[in-house]
Amino acid sequence: MKIGRNLYSLISMEGSNRILKNWLQQGKIFKENLILCRKRPTKISVHDLRVTVKKMRSYLRLNEELTGNKWKESFSKISILFKSFGRLRDHDMSLALIRKLERKEFLSFIFFKEYLSVNRSLTRKWAKQDSFKFNEQEPAVFNQQFNLFSGTDTEVCEKIIQLSAKKIKKVKTLAKHFQKNAHEIRKQLKDVYYWLKICPKDLAENFINMKILDRILNYLGSWQDHVILKKKIKHYIKDLPGKSEENEKLKSFEKKLAVAQQEILDKAKKKWEELENKKRRLKSAATPVSAPYPD
Repeated sequence: MKIGRNLYSLISMEGSNRILKNWLQQGKIFKENLILCRKRPTKISVHDLRVTVKKMRSYLRLNEELTGNKWKESFSKISILFKSFGRLRDHDMSLALIRKLERKEFLSFIFFKEYLSVNRSLTRKWAKQDSFKFNEQEPAVFNQQFNLFSGTDTEVCEKIIQLSAKKIKKVKTLAKHFQKNAHEIRKQLKDVYYWLKICPKDLAENFINMKILDRILNYLGSWQDHVILKKKIKHYIKDLPGKSEENEKLKSFEKKLAVAQQEILDKAKKKWEELENKKRRLKSAATPVSAPYPD
């Protein structure tokens, strides 16, 4: 009965607790995709499961900023599952990307794709096994944490804007060496994007252009896929050394891949600069709740 009352209390507070509402929504999506992955992990179900874990992790970081409540140690079991499906996701994306680039470059890497497919089958088997070992009630452990911040809806959104401003300030520093810090930039901007999605759309847009932010994240995601594919190629050549024609073609292809990777990163950097320029133009018209953009 105690569990039932706690759940009822959580549900009754959803309307007035934006962070909790989003957390519970992601918990539902997580469970749905976990069930799908237990049956057969597909590219879509694996992707959706991992995205929802990223959002939950981001909400917990936000909650820690608001309440000081630690969460990482308790989240470890979810993180292990996330990494397990991450290995499967990497093989899925590498296969999809190499096929796309084969068509574009009029090349064929039969043995490398076979190598990726075999490893994907193994990682799918392991990930599926890990999903059955996982207790699907793990995310519910954190539900009560989101009641510890007692601020009003307006106060929560104001705090989110302030914390997002700090993140943007950090990204401005990281962006001075954009290529070196691309992974960390992506991590920081994902938090900003997920946090602002909790707030009313107008408030988020008044703080930053969400469409441009989304485009930056898409470019950085594509850049990361290229990074992973390059690593897979290096591992393949190391695991199966030799002077085969395909290996030589792969070594040559790595150079083209590096160029494409840099072009994508340049697009992300350009969009970041566009975002900064738009924010500067909006700064003078910012309302108090939007929090000044940090210089």
